[in-house]
Amino acid sequence: MGNPVPSYEGDNLVNLLAELEIRLTGRSPTRGLRADLADLIPHKRNYVLLINDGLGARQLAHPGAGRLRRFQRAVLKAPFPTTTVVGLSSVATAMAPMQHGLVGFTQWIPARQRVVNMMFWEDLEGNQVDYDPASFLPTPNLWERLAAAGINAVIIRPSRSLNDSPLSKMLYRGAQRHGYSSLADVNPSALLDDTTRTLVVVYLSPVDGAAHRHGQQSVEHRKALKETSGLWKRLTRSIPSETALIGTADHGHCDIPQNGKNRLGTDFTQGMVYWGDGRVLMFRGPTDQIRLIAEQTSALYVDPDRLRKWLGGGDAHPALEEFPTAALLAAPGTVILPQHIYPHEVGHHGGITPQELLIPLIIA
Repeated sequence: MGNPVPSYEGDNLVNLLAELEIRLTGRSPTRGLRADLADLIPHKRNYVLLINDGLGARQLAHPGAGRLRRFQRAVLKAPFPTTTVVGLSSVATAMAPMQHGLVGFTQWIPARQRVVNMMFWEDLEGNQVDYDPASFLPTPNLWERLAAAGINAVIIRPSRSLNDSPLSKMLYRGAQRHGYSSLADVNPSALLDDTTRTLVVVYLSPVDGAAHRHGQQSVEHRKALKETSGLWKRLTRSIPSETALIGTADHGHCDIPQNGKNRLGTDFTQGMVYWGDGRVLMFRGPTDQIRLIAEQTSALYVDPDRLRKWLGGGDAHPALEEFPTAALLAAPGTVILPQHIYPHEVGHHGGITPQELLIPLIIA
């Protein structure tokens, strides 16, 4: 069996969100899970979904993830590219990246003719971009569609990220927002009632942060896994019987050694526009120049037809009308670092190795 490739045929994070929307409202713009996967999730009045940032299915083999591993029922795929902003945009819309339009940590925005940091909505020089982030993702998004159907749509995130940041405006338009200062404060049961059906999405970041900064062999990563496992244990004991508790992730992680970090110099990129993440970069420019970069970095050249398929196919979001000439997928164990991505991090993601693409389906 070959390595997995991005797909949205009923086994993706996108399909999981669509499945929950269908159960709560009867419809979704995206197909739900394959029947064999859907049958694993009990039909309940309410659903609580934990998004464990950076906790790929392969990371569940870590000794610190034993409790989560025991509840894993299947493996799904993350949206491509396998990054947080892409995955959370798919959660916020129940759509594939081709439809919701967000395809990288940095991205070419045709309406502004510049590359934009999609978390902070700044250009690469740090200047705020004149663009309303709340208007970027399609309307209505998942939260708005749920609310229109009379369903409570609730987001629980770290309190520090509940401010009116550009990212929050983009991802959580129309959702009820609640914060927590530590995992001990996470209590989705308190947001459920007997009058209205509810979808609660809980975003958890400790595993991703530890993997980025310290790597998966670190004490910090083990501690983050144990904390996350402890939260899962507590919630399985406290969640009401009419509520299904589900866990998954937005992507996985891979550690990259220092000798695998390739700097993308200006001599290679003269006259080109490029954006994305260290594990996958997208380019607009001469094909032969892009192929030369691929050759110099041992990256996989991804032509537009294959890239469209990996992003979900179908009609494109307006932000993707000026489509990349090609994408470069960094070889396993390497990253291609443009000037705006810092080289000091140990953990990276964005590509399609099993460590990055495969995410768990965890069900209490």
